[in-house]
Amino acid sequence: MRSLEVIYRDLARPWVLDELAASYRAAYERGVSDMSADETPPDRPITLLATAIPRLISLAVAANVLHILPAAVLDAAIGNDILGTLDATAAGSLHRCHQALEAHAGARDYDAKEWLPLAYEQAADWLEHASAAADPPAQIDHAQQAGRYAAVAIGSLDRNAPNAPEAITDTLAHLLTVCAFADTAPTGR
Repeated sequence: MRSLEVIYRDLARPWVLDELAASYRAAYERGVSDMSADETPPDRPITLLATAIPRLISLAVAANVLHILPAAVLDAAIGNDILGTLDATAAGSLHRCHQALEAHAGARDYDAKEWLPLAYEQAADWLEHASAAADPPAQIDHAQQAGRYAAVAIGSLDRNAPNAPEAITDTLAHLLTVCAFADTAPTGR
């Protein structure tokens, strides 16, 4: 695995929204494998978001561990294992949260795809300013914020609040940021 400083340097650049849309689609497709073939996805958005919570906890732990281990340890196989966990949990969570947005859109008669450019724009801004020197480092913050916004979205769905699509989209934007990190980490772009 490349050093965190190099990964963050590669992330901190202007991002084209089409590039992030492609990254989002790729993460969504990777996330499909998060659901076993015999698992039927719940049809309620709140239940779909709830199934992402264990993954979001694992994501936050993986992001923290990745940033606290010494570089020599990260150079060993464990660095790639942690990066794999980061990617799998972020992509699996993104897939489930996207399904929640689609389920909510179907129930409320709007197009879920209309919200995705907002996620791309937010992720582009965050990635351009990503830094390992931030406190907490950017990817730790985004992993934690994804869990926070998923909880906000669950609360919004429970209350039937109008901000539910926005909260789900905020979750997706944070997850996309982590997925872009995981995509960039092994080899760069």
